[in-house]
Amino acid sequence: MAHFKNIFFDLGGVIFNLNTRAAFRAFKDLGMPIPENIIADNTPLNGMPEGQAIMKLIHRMDLGEIRAREFISIVLEQCRPGTTEEDILKAYNGMINVPAGRLELLCRLRSKYRVFLLSNIGDLHWQAAQDMARDLGYPMEKCFDHCFCSFELGVAKPDPAIFERAISMSGVNPAETLYIDDFDGNIEAGKAAGLLAYKIDGNTLEQHIPVLFPDFC
Repeated sequence: MAHFKNIFFDLGGVIFNLNTRAAFRAFKDLGMPIPENIIADNTPLNGMPEGQAIMKLIHRMDLGEIRAREFISIVLEQCRPGTTEEDILKAYNGMINVPAGRLELLCRLRSKYRVFLLSNIGDLHWQAAQDMARDLGYPMEKCFDHCFCSFELGVAKPDPAIFERAISMSGVNPAETLYIDDFDGNIEAGKAAGLLAYKIDGNTLEQHIPVLFPDFC
């Protein structure tokens, strides 16, 4: 692995385990019209399947075009009568969970590297992610030097603009910056931005620690 001084981590599928299909099944159980083909098996989803209403809605939230309140309201209209906001939150936030060991790793990595988050995420999941990390004793400010969230920047991966902004705002040299993601399109965009892009399969970070961070095994 090439020498690096900085690290950009994706969140879902890298730091947090991501189970997209579980959330979509939960939405379907609430009466939302989720196509059967995207919940038919348990294989990981590489990014969000395109062309479906729920994915378009999530993408709008990732871009900050809509916020949590509006997202919940829109989803409620598509669910069966009697569905509550709490049902929606449980379904959506059930998509993510975090192994405490990964947060502990981030804190240790900061002793040697500058560590950043670069995530496609809306305010709803960002609040849930912060709460989960804090409950485990690892608030985000303890884990990262800075968090670059798409909903705050108004642009999402793999758009080159989000990489340009993250690089500019962090002041890193891309040639000295490792970027870890689980989505092919994001990896290609990261390479185009000059980053040392490294793809992992979703939810498998531990398998790559000996290669990427041998001093932290």
